[in-house]
Amino acid sequence: MPAPLAVPVVVNEQIVDRKTVLEQASPSVLQSEQKRQHLQNTSLMNEVERDIHRQMQIMREVAKDVQALESKREVIYSLPSRAVAGAEFYHSAFNKIILDTVFSIKENNFLVENAFFGNKMDKAEFDKVIKQSADFLIAKMKELNYSLTDNSAKNFMLFQFFSETLQLKSSKQEHLPFKYDFEDYMGFESHSKLFVSKLMETGSGQCHSLPMLYLILAEEIGAEAYLALSPNHSYIRFPDQKGKWYNVELTNGMFSTESYILQSGYIKSEALQNKIYMQNLSRKELLAQHLTDLAGGYIFKFGYDEFVQAVIDKALALYPNSITANMLKANIASARFEYVMKQLGINPKDPNDLQNIRHFPKAIELLDSVNQQFDLVDNLGYEHMPEYAYQKWLQAMAGEKQKQDNENISKQLKGILAKPPKTLKD
Repeated sequence: MPAPLAVPVVVNEQIVDRKTVLEQASPSVLQSEQKRQHLQNTSLMNEVERDIHRQMQIMREVAKDVQALESKREVIYSLPSRAVAGAEFYHSAFNKIILDTVFSIKENNFLVENAFFGNKMDKAEFDKVIKQSADFLIAKMKELNYSLTDNSAKNFMLFQFFSETLQLKSSKQEHLPFKYDFEDYMGFESHSKLFVSKLMETGSGQCHSLPMLYLILAEEIGAEAYLALSPNHSYIRFPDQKGKWYNVELTNGMFSTESYILQSGYIKSEALQNKIYMQNLSRKELLAQHLTDLAGGYIFKFGYDEFVQAVIDKALALYPNSITANMLKANIASARFEYVMKQLGINPKDPNDLQNIRHFPKAIELLDSVNQQFDLVDNLGYEHMPEYAYQKWLQAMAGEKQKQDNENISKQLKGILAKPPKTLKD
């Protein structure tokens, strides 16, 4: 309760304190003063309650205005469906992709690429080319007296298939090494530049199609090999019989070292701790990669919508730390927020105009989700690698140090393959 105010009063033309006057006053005067103070305090409390009531009323009216405004504008807080020609092929592929660990890399990859081409790819021809390549590999292994059960031998044969000119003595059939396609290697202009089908047709590919074809052929001949990621890049890893691991860099047809991969300068310690780079992708994680590939083709053709969200949600359920899937999720959240801002007539790039979202609680939630998702990507250890930096790193692959490392590793593997296989007695 407010205390009595120490307001000066005049007594006999002298200024004294009210407290002093009250102390010297009679009981009736004191009672009268206390009653006056009580009434004054009660009045103040009533005024405060009226102010609170008015504020609550204003808040209720604002909420009604917001609801009325949203209703009037028919604000939609989800991205519109891309019900356009061609989108149905992606929906069909999403339903057909095998989402358990017993799946075919070849089949899933075909579904992804065929959806982009509107289901016009020739499945029989695609399978035929893959089988012919696998038969060539087995035949060449027999010619070179490589063990058909040794994982090192199988992978070294695959490495030679991608990087050397090979010819079968029996049939004179020849296979030329694959080349790296430096033109639009990110697929910004033509998304099909990332496809295995394009690689098989032209003999040139990039860091997505080359490792994917390697995995398809490894699956065909029963070789153990894994996909691994680095910034803007993917490569192959495989173990030998003793458990030693080898890195295959198919963009230049060489074996590479861990230190070389780290030389890109864009791999943070957090990225290694969260295992988003330089790790063997498990079967589930490779499935997530197929799903992000499917989403990537859809986005290239139709943009972002809630179908992309459904695909990415499935990918993240399989591989929660997938840097590709998490980045796509951040982009979807941004697209959704910008779509809502456009409906509300708010410019999200203008800090002053953006303050108007305080009237729209759902819009605030969307903005929070955008910020949280980008924070998650940062916390995983992602750092953007500019295109010029990636090109510089690719060019460094042809350096003398790389050539020397490749030669040494190749000699080691050839030395292992030259040894006769151990018998049961051994």
